[in-house]
Amino acid sequence: MYRNNEQSKPYKLVGAIFTILGIILLSVLVFVHEMGHLLAGLAVGIKAEAFSIGFGPIIFRRKIKDIDFRLSIIPFGGYCKFKGEIPEEIEESGDTAKYKELEDDDFLNISPLRRIIIYFAGPFFNYLFAFLLLIILVSIPSTIELYSPTVSVFRDGKYMHTKQGITLAYEYGIESGDTITEINGNKIESDNDVLKTINDEAIQKGASEIIFTLKRNEETLNITIPSVEILKALSGERALGLYFGDELIIKNIVSGSAAEEAELKIGDKIIAINGISANNIADFRPIVMDNYSQKINITIMRNGEEIIREAIPKPVNSKTIGTYGSLGVEFESVPMKVEKVEGVSFPKSIVEAFKESGYYISSYINGLKLLFTGKLSLRENLGGPVRIIQISSQVISVSAEYRLKTILSFTATISLILFLMNLLPLPVVDGGMIIFSFIELIMRKPLDRKVLIKIQTIGAAFLITLAIFITINDITQLFK
Repeated sequence: MYRNNEQSKPYKLVGAIFTILGIILLSVLVFVHEMGHLLAGLAVGIKAEAFSIGFGPIIFRRKIKDIDFRLSIIPFGGYCKFKGEIPEEIEESGDTAKYKELEDDDFLNISPLRRIIIYFAGPFFNYLFAFLLLIILVSIPSTIELYSPTVSVFRDGKYMHTKQGITLAYEYGIESGDTITEINGNKIESDNDVLKTINDEAIQKGASEIIFTLKRNEETLNITIPSVEILKALSGERALGLYFGDELIIKNIVSGSAAEEAELKIGDKIIAINGISANNIADFRPIVMDNYSQKINITIMRNGEEIIREAIPKPVNSKTIGTYGSLGVEFESVPMKVEKVEGVSFPKSIVEAFKESGYYISSYINGLKLLFTGKLSLRENLGGPVRIIQISSQVISVSAEYRLKTILSFTATISLILFLMNLLPLPVVDGGMIIFSFIELIMRKPLDRKVLIKIQTIGAAFLITLAIFITINDITQLFK
């Protein structure tokens, strides 16, 4: 799915600023989670000793009401430590470890029900935070630019600045000029319908195949693509290859670019390059990108007259796709129609936010199923803090017109993911500790502390190993 213009030069300083903002966004979500634990602990009468955003060396600290608030240098998480919470607090007696006597107000000495409340409060605050963001999101009036479902098809993902290789649409025979009229029997009227429908069919409904009904030169035909391939495209493993947009009318020219040197002007319509017809960006990009530092002839229409200009696309180095040529232009993007979406008033926004959160959660759970059944690549799709920060910086850098809604939606999504991930029944994370507490509640006696320590040690080792794998994978993906 694609609706952008020619890629402009990256600006490293701006990228660094957006990365810092991404770290701040992640830290906010960690703060919300740990604040849930802290407030729940205080509510049930447990003393908190430390509250930290980040791990490792402390760069800032302040004591407030006997709680040591910390900001640490590694911004990939945080913690809230309660009095008597860590089982490793022991005294050595020869070869035998002897546990300290628990005090009445120690975390491990309170009732299992109170511990369950504390453990659950962290993930719940992530859900509550996401829910509040979604209330704001659905309350904001907006406009949606809807484009015709007539497509242009990229042959290779590199021309979309995504994964290199034959695109899915091209491989299965969708052609430029085709109009998508239905997907699995669902009527399609705009590009928005295309994206929403393939998401619903492949992820929500779990359809085994996606059938595109197309209109091509007055003929109707169906093209069937297996859902597993669609899922790879949706997750970014490969490029889908579809573009929705208009003619190549220049809207803006980058200063010092090849287009400026070729004396192209705003309002010019590109109709051919090197004598080859260029009706859309899928025609335009391959020639320009493949001919960096090489002279090309650009045929334009200006004031009803055909003019040919010579240009030399400037080379741009990309870690993703190598060196490519850039003309330095932005094209007009004229939608089929602009739809005004009224904000949902309170209290209806609560109902809508609840529906939206349910949709996000079900999509994520279905996504996890696809990962663990092997339908999607773990290496390509499993992400951690580094990936979140990278995507956060991209989200924050979108155009001002869409920035607020995009940031709200993305932040709500990540907060809901934290809600679910922390409730997984794994040792050390909140979900696992809730299960241990439930066992104590049912048995009406505490678990053997030695057994608990062993389970937590194994769980911690597993999570640390997983965290290292995810972080290495994230960094590897960044430099692909």
